[in-house]
Amino acid sequence: QMGQIGRLLKHFRDTSPFYGERLMATGIDLEKPLDIDRFRTVPALTREDIQNAGDALLSKKIPKDHGRLLTASSSGSTGRPVTARKTDVNQTFHRALNLRNHLWHKRDLSAKFATIRGYDPGVAMAPEGKHSKTWTSVYRTGPSIQLNSAHCTLGEQVHWITKERPPYILSYPTNLHALALRCEELGLQMPWLKALITFSEALSPGQREVIEGYFGVPVEDMYSAAEVSMIAVQCPDDPENYHVQSENVLMEVVDDDGAPCEIGETGRILVTDLHNFAMPFIRYEIGDLAVFGAPCGCGRGLPAVCRVFGRVRNMLRLESGEQIFPDIAALHLNEIAPLRQYQMIQKSYSDIEMKLNLARPFEGDEEARMRKMILDALGQPFNLHLVPVEDIPRHSSGKFEDFISEVPA
Repeated sequence: QMGQIGRLLKHFRDTSPFYGERLMATGIDLEKPLDIDRFRTVPALTREDIQNAGDALLSKKIPKDHGRLLTASSSGSTGRPVTARKTDVNQTFHRALNLRNHLWHKRDLSAKFATIRGYDPGVAMAPEGKHSKTWTSVYRTGPSIQLNSAHCTLGEQVHWITKERPPYILSYPTNLHALALRCEELGLQMPWLKALITFSEALSPGQREVIEGYFGVPVEDMYSAAEVSMIAVQCPDDPENYHVQSENVLMEVVDDDGAPCEIGETGRILVTDLHNFAMPFIRYEIGDLAVFGAPCGCGRGLPAVCRVFGRVRNMLRLESGEQIFPDIAALHLNEIAPLRQYQMIQKSYSDIEMKLNLARPFEGDEEARMRKMILDALGQPFNLHLVPVEDIPRHSSGKFEDFISEVPA
């Protein structure tokens, strides 16, 4: 990892105006072999840094053999939208780690695999969703099916699942938790299920208990982020542990002073993408908290994380009693106007307030374009109130909620 990070630092020193200046200011000698202590002198990279740097952060000379330049967008745990630039090399590692996850958990590759998550408007829409022939690029598998959770209700999801009967479902923890409660309300069982896979958000013990308790199958979680892909995967032998995917990332857990936390101590996550030569996610403060655990007894040898604390997420509630998952992060709103942070609050069945921390006031038709994009994504005729603010405070717990519903359950 240190050898690879040394190459990354040299690359961005020479090709990224923002990051090159930052590295020069540290005085770190990159001609000497890098060790973890010297690496920790590199300042953490925050979402605000990324927003302020803009294109000056990107490499001006991406290696040609890294393939295409790709884009991913995330709001993470902070409501601060970040547009990440990646390459085909990152996608290759993502596919490899996904395949490792399937093999670790001994999933039946001949079965049908369903994904319920947010996609762009018009993609994988209810009631049919999207159908593909395979769910890996290496082995022959059963079919893969997808449904757009950002544009359908829980009722539509239930109808689609009972029609398709997939043994495996990949979705957000909050979405599967809401599905478990809905199916319990309906008295609906799904005996064809073999496992439920969660991603993107931190899975709480309470969510796991409800999901596994109702559906009667294991929840197999993975900790990932759009910016850096797979970070840690639940151990198939000891579900209390998650294994850091150290071939893809270096994960640190640090205290408020930036010092490394001891085993069992909660701290802030800093993650370094080892293979992104387009945009430096180096000691990137992702906005979540975690606890490193003792070495896992399974023998895999990868670092063990025993808990990840992420944001709390609510569902958008409709007057019909249905709920939908508002995946606003995928909209790239910061490409319309310089959006630093946002928070959406559902005030009633008809009214939504969206707090916006903008680097400058709206210009021209930016406000109208942003309003239209949000309403199109929600797919419901809400009264949307865009409210510019100077700051968006965190919850008393220290977490940030980018979506809050004040409508009673």
